[in-house]
Amino acid sequence: MRFISSISLSGLISALILFAQPAFALEKVTLQLKWTHAYQFAGYYAAQEQGYYEAAGLDVDIKALQPGKDVVLEVTSGKANFGVGTSGLLVSRQEGAPVVVLAAIFQHSPYVLIAKRFKENQSIQDLNEKPIILRRLSDELLVYLKRENISLSTVSASTPGMDTVEQLLSGKALAISGYISNEPYRLLQEKFPIEIYSPRSIGIDMYGDNLFTTSDEIKNHPERVERFRAASLQGWEYLLKHPEEAVKIVHQYAPQETVKKIEFERSKIQPLISAELVPIGYMNQARWEHTATIYKEAGALEKGFSLDGFMYDPNPKKDLTVLYSAFVSVLIALFLVVTIVYYIWRLNCRLKHSLSQVQHLAHHDTLTGLPNRALFVDRMQRAMLKARREKSLFALLFIDIDRFKNINDQYGHTAGDEVLKASCNRMMACIRESDSLGRLGGDEFVVLLEDLRSSEDAIEIAKKFQAAVALGVAVEGELIPTTVSIGIAIFPSDSDNEEGLFKRADAAMYRSKQNGRNSIHLYSEIPV
Repeated sequence: MRFISSISLSGLISALILFAQPAFALEKVTLQLKWTHAYQFAGYYAAQEQGYYEAAGLDVDIKALQPGKDVVLEVTSGKANFGVGTSGLLVSRQEGAPVVVLAAIFQHSPYVLIAKRFKENQSIQDLNEKPIILRRLSDELLVYLKRENISLSTVSASTPGMDTVEQLLSGKALAISGYISNEPYRLLQEKFPIEIYSPRSIGIDMYGDNLFTTSDEIKNHPERVERFRAASLQGWEYLLKHPEEAVKIVHQYAPQETVKKIEFERSKIQPLISAELVPIGYMNQARWEHTATIYKEAGALEKGFSLDGFMYDPNPKKDLTVLYSAFVSVLIALFLVVTIVYYIWRLNCRLKHSLSQVQHLAHHDTLTGLPNRALFVDRMQRAMLKARREKSLFALLFIDIDRFKNINDQYGHTAGDEVLKASCNRMMACIRESDSLGRLGGDEFVVLLEDLRSSEDAIEIAKKFQAAVALGVAVEGELIPTTVSIGIAIFPSDSDNEEGLFKRADAAMYRSKQNGRNSIHLYSEIPV
């Protein structure tokens, strides 16, 4: 957007520098993965196979992690230019590693707690004082156990080379940490009964796989960093649009895996990316602050840890004198006609991309990235058609943040925006794949819950929203208390049309506010 919005001389200079690169030999760079080849790295494979890296002037070597190696050390020692890491990059940053995160690929962490199912209606509370093995950098699971009041006296860390699945199968552990896309598949193949518990169920929600580099790489090769980042994200976008082709691409890099295993990984990983809600690679300062809070609670980060310099800025201020000098050098070194032709071609590509972004903004809230009223109404109309066809029911929820005006008045509008974004993220962690969350404006959110058995299902999910938001939001070191009032209308019993459902959900929400806030009301239970 920066490039195509400016017709200035400096914009032309930037284009010539950026787009002239492929006219020469490709720059060799290395991407270090944090594990063996698997579907979780599929976007990078797609960028390679579709030629996006080559178009960006790069010859990329995608390396699987060798046993005993550490991805952060491989990148910071100069053996690789870029890497894929967990949110534990925060810990590496505190320890002195000059890591900078370029993009968050997974909007949600794939780490889960996998337990043996040994009783009916088993819950995480049944793991109290049972042997649990956690991998290094499983701090979110450690905090999850602490918040669920699970004793940590029987929790131990895995050792290098330990097969944690084997520990679970043999009965030496009753629960282990793992990736939602990996260990569960092996256990299901063994027909081993399991229960999976996610920290997201109580609002612990952090980024998963993150693309990162070093501050030196950004300082010495800023344009190369931006070209690599853009081509990588383009690969991920292609992957999500072509899921069947993605399996074939991954199988080329991981031929030892079966197609069935790769398809299982795809089914578990794609929901973590949330590309239908936010752009690929999107990062939010408040989400990283939330992650830092989790690591601090686990004792992995110091209280004074700062995020300064940790998040990549794709739009840094540039010195125009340097750009003019570079322009002169480029004019001398390059065949001007070839460069301009190439520039026009790339400009056309970016114009098409810009149009796509404009269309996205027309249907999404700019602050939270959620569907706006127009897009939400369209989804609700589709839900009505489906419910009438299948003779099923769905629920419309109106959610209002209590005393939001007081939050703005007391803490400022910037803090108010952070409360809205944090509340959005927490509610997103509570809904199912078939549900939709939208923002009407101000502090008003709406939720569409499809395929319900009864109104009780809607109430249970609404309670999860209440619990997640009630954790409060930390802004500049101060915890802002937050609660929500929720109103619920059921289709078709409360109304069988769009306008009626909106009015009845709104009326139920106002009844919740009238009854002291921080409560849930069904429209059908409001006295006539």
